[in-house]
Formats: sequence, structure tokens, C-alpha cells
Amino acid sequence: MTHKVGEAMEQPPEKRCDERLSCRTPVEWGYFNKPEKYSARMLNYSHTGACFESSQALINGATILVRLEAYRGECMSECNKDAECAWPRMLSLGEVKWCRDLQGIGAQRFGVGVKFHPA
Repeated sequence: MTHKVGEAMEQPPEKRCDERLSCRTPVEWGYFNKPEKYSARMLNYSHTGACFESSQALINGATILVRLEAYRGECMSECNKDAECAWPRMLSLGEVKWCRDLQGIGAQRFGVGVKFHPA
């Protein structure tokens, strides 16, 4: 499909199946069956996937293990002050669906989308 100069491009259809909940909790991730672990910050999640921010670029299609660094019965991330927090799973195995360079926010950071494997 081609677009003329000044013509608005259509946005791709939303691929998420579930509503995402905002979250600002620290996580640790690593490639499945690899010893190296990296710190990141979860930005949002559902029971089928999550988005997080990392200083490391991830490989699209790779299987990763994501672990909440500070799982608590009570949410401490202050992102959902007036409602009960439905925490994501403490440990999740998933597939990297996308990784994008987040330009313009200072230090090099990457936004990452992960689809969780069924529990």
C-alpha cells in the first residue's frame, strides 16, 4: 500500500487480546536456559503478556524468563492507588514479540513486548 505526501497512514490493528494494567515494578529477565540476568521495569501487563523497559536490546522471537523482583501481597508501585492491584505472575516464561529503541529519553533504553506462554 502506498501513501501520498501528507496523507495519514492507517494504524495497524491492535493485536492484544486482553486489557493491559499499568504497572511500574522492577523485574529481572534472562534468556531461557542462560545464566545472565538483566534488570528492567515493567510498564504494563495482562495475564497473556507484558511490556517492559530495559537497557538491553532483546532478540525478537527469543524465549525469556521474567521474574518480579519484589513480589508482595500489596502493590508498592503506586501506579494504581485507588484500586486493588492484580499482580502479574511472579515468574513468567514468554516470547519476545517486539523490541524498540526508546530514543530521546536519555540513556539507551528499549521497550519490549512479551507474550507469555500458557501457565
